[in-house]
Amino acid sequence: MRKSVAVLAVATAIFGAGAVLADDHLVSREEATERLDAATGARESDLGAIDRALGSAQARTAADRLGANLVTVRAAATTLSDGELRGLAERARALDADPAAGMDPDIRELLIIFLIVAIVILVLKAVD
Repeated sequence: MRKSVAVLAVATAIFGAGAVLADDHLVSREEATERLDAATGARESDLGAIDRALGSAQARTAADRLGANLVTVRAAATTLSDGELRGLAERARALDADPAAGMDPDIRELLIIFLIVAIVILVLKAVD
């Protein structure tokens, strides 16, 4: 009985496979392209936010204190996953969100230090 069920399953798979057309997809090519373009745009935007934060004078000062090379940190940011990059970009955008709100310069510097350290830690974690 098991043999006949197995033979029937294999025969159905072999002969039924021809019924599936190559153009039958769950997502159309256009929709897939749109989604990829949106993801690429979001990633570029997130990298831009981090790059702007790391380009500030406070970031240079913080990197000097930590002994970090900002060129290396910027290059490392491109290797982060989309989720990690998005989280760090949100923090970087928060640094520039409302300068009139009276953010203490020391807090701003600590946030930049956090951003640099987070990138270094995430890259080291990814390498291991």
